Amino acid sequence: MRLNRRVSLAVLSGIGAALTSVLLFDVYEDWVVQGNTLVSTAGENALPFVLLSGLFYAVWNLRNGAYDDAFVSSVATWTVAGALTTVLLVSWVVGIQSLQNELKPWIIVLQTTVVGAGAGLLVGHNTARVERARDRSQRRKERFESLFENDPAAIVDLRFDDGRLVVEATNPEYEAQFGRVNGGEEIEPTLPGVDAETMDTFRAATAAGERHTTETTHYAPDGRKHFVVELVPYGTSEEHTRSYVLYQDVTEIREAEAELERTVEQLERSNEQLKQFAYVASHDLQEPLRMVSSYVDLLATEYEGELDDEADEYIEFAVDGAQRMQAMIDALLTYSRVHTQGESFEEVDAETVLERVLRNLELLIDERDATVTHDDLPAVVADEDQLGQVFQNLISNAIEHAGDDDPPSVHVSGEDRDDAVVFSVADDGPGIPPAQQERIFEIFEQSDRDDEGTGIGLAICQRIVDRHEGDIWVESAEGEGATFYVSFPKR
Repeated sequence: MRLNRRVSLAVLSGIGAALTSVLLFDVYEDWVVQGNTLVSTAGENALPFVLLSGLFYAVWNLRNGAYDDAFVSSVATWTVAGALTTVLLVSWVVGIQSLQNELKPWIIVLQTTVVGAGAGLLVGHNTARVERARDRSQRRKERFESLFENDPAAIVDLRFDDGRLVVEATNPEYEAQFGRVNGGEEIEPTLPGVDAETMDTFRAATAAGERHTTETTHYAPDGRKHFVVELVPYGTSEEHTRSYVLYQDVTEIREAEAELERTVEQLERSNEQLKQFAYVASHDLQEPLRMVSSYVDLLATEYEGELDDEADEYIEFAVDGAQRMQAMIDALLTYSRVHTQGESFEEVDAETVLERVLRNLELLIDERDATVTHDDLPAVVADEDQLGQVFQNLISNAIEHAGDDDPPSVHVSGEDRDDAVVFSVADDGPGIPPAQQERIFEIFEQSDRDDEGTGIGLAICQRIVDRHEGDIWVESAEGEGATFYVSFPKR
């Protein structure tokens, strides 16, 4: 149990007074009673008096210095232990020698020396530990001060004093951002960008030893700045009375986020307008196109064979153009509806979807004498109708763009990977040159082998895959066929 400060000082003073009394009695005995000279008496007791002077100086220093109760109690305890150990050892030796009727001063000196050596070893060991701890603490302090001074965040060191947050120190970055603050100044009027409610929260968090983070906007002469403000309490394990407030400048991040948000909003508006335009344009074009197609068909029906060959050829061109325009408008309408009329994503049996697509393509397959084979396909989470649209566009493209020498052959396969399901559609056609493999997925773009399509089929596939947050790509070498890959992420 630790002694309080007053009791510790009283114990030390009592030891000093007792030892002083013993020394004064010895001086009186030697000088007055035995008649020894004053010089010899003083010489005999000079060193003990010097040591006693040091003891009283230490007591005075402990009484007036900035030492806590634990420190004073420790000094008093070790002093009492040292005094008692010496007294007991000397008393033991003198007692034994008295029983033997023979006093041996040199043995007393030797035993006292042993006590002194042990005390010196203990004091030296503790002193070395204190020195090492002080050096370690100093190095830690220097590292911390270097971090504090050079941290890119603006930092203010606060002391919680009687319900107020008072400035202890600020780092150069804080002074550069907000100006100099004098030590001991109350922070409430000077902590930038922090309102009264947040200051109350900071005070409560400092007292409770809890971190607190907020965000604020500060209007400086060079413009508006955004900061993440974090309060980090620190202190002793018993009482958290200090804290750091760190200002991290996130202006560039917030401005970039705001710009990105504006860009996304603009893109969303633009996409919405484009979808609306495509939908309206497709509907508005349907009626005049039907009229053109109807009259062209009438021309072909009524006057086929009655005009010359050149006129028949012109009518045939007109009919074909009208049909291609109708196909293009239908495809454009499908493209515009990918996002607006898509169904929810559910687990789909891809093999069942593929079989339905092959039934839809029976006429085309028979007409081209094509062979379509497939492996067992894994299930996938997707929009079932749009998955069928992807299969149909890729397979029909493979059949329609096959070479003229042999009947086309198409193979469909699927792979269940760790993070996605990947389908592939491979053909034995003329292939796609590398320079065209990226742009064929853009709307109205066609490869060299595509001379009859609308240029929208692969763009629809790309749009469907984008809606599913997947990917589509082609691998091909000219003259060696092409393989289209479509990946759907697992959900």
